[in-house]
Amino acid sequence: MRKNLANKRFFAPIALCLTLAAPTAVLAQAESDLDSLLNTIEPEASSKQPSTAEPAPVAETTPAPANESSAETAPLEVITLPEQAKTAPPAQTNTQSRARIEEVVVTAQRTAENMQDVPIAISAISADDLRRDQISSPQDLNGRIPSLVITSGSQMRNTESPTIRGQGAQFGASPGVVIYIGEVAVPSDPVANNQGGPGKFFDLSSVQVLKGSQGTLFGRNTTGGALLLEPHRPEDNLSVSISTGVSNLSGRKLEGVFNAPIISDTLLVRVGGQYLDRAGFTHDVVTGKDYDSKHYWTARAGLLWKPNESFENYLMSYWTDSKDNGTATVIERINREGLNRAIPGAIGLGALSQAIPGLDITQTANLGCTVLNFFGPSTNCGQDILDEQAARGKRHVQLSGDPTDMLKTGAIIDKARYALSDTLNLVNIASYSAFRHGYRWDLDGSRASLNEFINPDGVLQSDVRTITEELQLQGKGFDDALNFVIGGYYEKTKAKGHIIAKSLMFVDVDQQYEQSKKSFAPFMQGTYDLGHLFEPLEGLNFTLGARRTNDKTSGNASIKQVAVGLVPLVDKSFVAAIESAVWTYTAGLDYKLDGDESHNLLYGKISRGYKTGGIAPISVNPARYTYKPEFVTNYELGQKSDFTVAQIPARLNSAVYYTSYTNLQKAGIDAYVPPNSVSPVPQLGQSIFNVGKAWVAGFEMDLTLQPTEHFSFVGTYGYTRAAYQTFKVDYTGATPQLDCSGQEKGAGNVIDLSCIPYQSAPKQQFSLSSRYTLPLDSKYGDVEASMTYTWTDKQYSGQSSPPQAEPGAWLPSVGLFNASLSWRDIMSTSLDLQLYGSNLANKLYRISNSNQWNLTYFQSSIYSEPRIIGLNLSYHWGE
Repeated sequence: MRKNLANKRFFAPIALCLTLAAPTAVLAQAESDLDSLLNTIEPEASSKQPSTAEPAPVAETTPAPANESSAETAPLEVITLPEQAKTAPPAQTNTQSRARIEEVVVTAQRTAENMQDVPIAISAISADDLRRDQISSPQDLNGRIPSLVITSGSQMRNTESPTIRGQGAQFGASPGVVIYIGEVAVPSDPVANNQGGPGKFFDLSSVQVLKGSQGTLFGRNTTGGALLLEPHRPEDNLSVSISTGVSNLSGRKLEGVFNAPIISDTLLVRVGGQYLDRAGFTHDVVTGKDYDSKHYWTARAGLLWKPNESFENYLMSYWTDSKDNGTATVIERINREGLNRAIPGAIGLGALSQAIPGLDITQTANLGCTVLNFFGPSTNCGQDILDEQAARGKRHVQLSGDPTDMLKTGAIIDKARYALSDTLNLVNIASYSAFRHGYRWDLDGSRASLNEFINPDGVLQSDVRTITEELQLQGKGFDDALNFVIGGYYEKTKAKGHIIAKSLMFVDVDQQYEQSKKSFAPFMQGTYDLGHLFEPLEGLNFTLGARRTNDKTSGNASIKQVAVGLVPLVDKSFVAAIESAVWTYTAGLDYKLDGDESHNLLYGKISRGYKTGGIAPISVNPARYTYKPEFVTNYELGQKSDFTVAQIPARLNSAVYYTSYTNLQKAGIDAYVPPNSVSPVPQLGQSIFNVGKAWVAGFEMDLTLQPTEHFSFVGTYGYTRAAYQTFKVDYTGATPQLDCSGQEKGAGNVIDLSCIPYQSAPKQQFSLSSRYTLPLDSKYGDVEASMTYTWTDKQYSGQSSPPQAEPGAWLPSVGLFNASLSWRDIMSTSLDLQLYGSNLANKLYRISNSNQWNLTYFQSSIYSEPRIIGLNLSYHWGE
């Protein structure tokens, strides 16, 4: 097949380019710019020829288990390249050992493959990288992965919402980026969008970040992408590792992992646990309570059974129990004008603001300030509250809501694989998961009860149970020219929650909901080598996949609002249901060209995805009890290359993309006065609106260089542009809303918000990482120093307000330094020592904004973690 390589190299790129010409000219120009950049790379003469006696390893790697199952089911890990035979020419041995850097296996297409062969934009972090950089939560990934942003979504600190390419979660709607553990989506809160809980990153073999709509293999809601967390599977050796650590803020950590073969190469077990306790860094000056603490334990157990070469079963379970002192918010502004309008509006007198042209009676009456002074308590419409907080600084607060956060979550996952033949495998993945979350949260961050969740202990905001079943047939055909996956997915979720809150100081709120979701989705995807049909096209592959997702959601909800404990404002309940049946797809071409010292992949793909519709449990308008699905079409061109520059192994992966959204889902204020109501008091809630269209486009790049066996460099860069094309909302709020016309519009009008900045889409992100291993004799152990700098541009956090109508919605840009120093196998013992630090410059910056300026009339912020310095001591045996 290789004899016509010249013809192949001529025809295949032409076919690829012609097929992919459909995406926009912007993408083509961006790819041209990338080619120009690559053409500027010129090798430099090396002053030293590397030794040919013994090939030096190019990076620290994790060897594959001696008796691991086939690559079809192997977990993602770094694979050490085999040494060349001793009879091979020395120069070739050296070239091969240095040129490829390392191979990383990913499961982005539901089978194990070399990341450089997968035509998808992927970033992967190995177990060694997780340990080295002390990455223990999604928040720690900020700035390290192009186009990935982790925020709290204007909610609590532990509500970590991943956003990829501008697509993430909306309050009360489904997430746009799904987190998976062992190929099963973690359970999530249907309102607050908290996916899983702390401890997810314990004892992982890797983290994979899949970017863009996945279209077929990962189904609904992955409109922005997916985070795949791969647990470390049992291995066929007896090993024990124990680690203890301390840090500032009285931090204490203890973790251990035990791995053993119960029956050699047949029945293997791995169990482990982690405990973490750390004091908070925000202090309540009245109660003495420290907020923003960490206190949890997590455990995981895995059992791998391989009775013969044809069958294996991996049973895994995990459980996390977390209870901390909750999130501290810091009040910074009070919207007195809005409050003066809102209080009359809450009792049905909102029309007073426009009763006399040129005179706003609500501001003259000053009723909102009167309520704040009485219930606050305050002496000057909250200015004393703001002054007191400003004098205390960001790390000291006085809160009225007694924050706390309790979360318990876990799952049982079973993955079975049966080899029907040498080319056909049957795979079954079944799971049961649970999620229970109860919290108290002072959203305004002050001693006034402007907006706070006050659930007593034992009353859960969310209680979720989910079962899933997925059956796959994986195989090859046509003399291995075709690789395919055919399967079906079923999911059933039951959720309920009870929210008790206080709003505007004198309104008590009680909301309850129950939901049931069912989803069924048959799918298939195949990749065919076109060289099997026409030899000059060898290396050109065509991928096509389709998925039909059927979703049904039903439920009921109730909402009660009572003023000053006596006057009923709202007392209603509803039952609703919504169904959808949607086709999604993936289509693409990729072309592989391997030379003696290089590995190159060019690809282009189009994928169609969607985010499911649902029920808005705290909506009050019957027309908004449900909301429709959101759709996304993603166009992507990319390349992946392994090559050498002046004898230096290099890897460059990049992609340009354009994403179009329709029926975009956005959270917003929901207010309603029932027809023929005897009371003019509006019912207040929140709903999900399908507001229109938007686009997101950008460029992503990952670069790895290995100048010597002791030094490596990794750089990442992401550039994002995004805009709303249409963003219109039928407004029903209690107070007028500013829109893109520059005018305030009241209830009953359509407001245009297409001019506002796109949410959670920083324009630029980059990271620079370097690692150096001291050239010491092995008897002393391995000493490695690592430093990482990350930069994230400013980003807009507001969902449905222009910047001038939502103070603080712009979150600032930030650059952070993190570093670690590790000494492994100290003096040829089984001890490891690591000193690490995050946010070394001790920067204080805002990570979340309340975005309540036009709803409960204040602005507050959540602030970053301070500098953390820690020391870990580990003992390992049998590894």
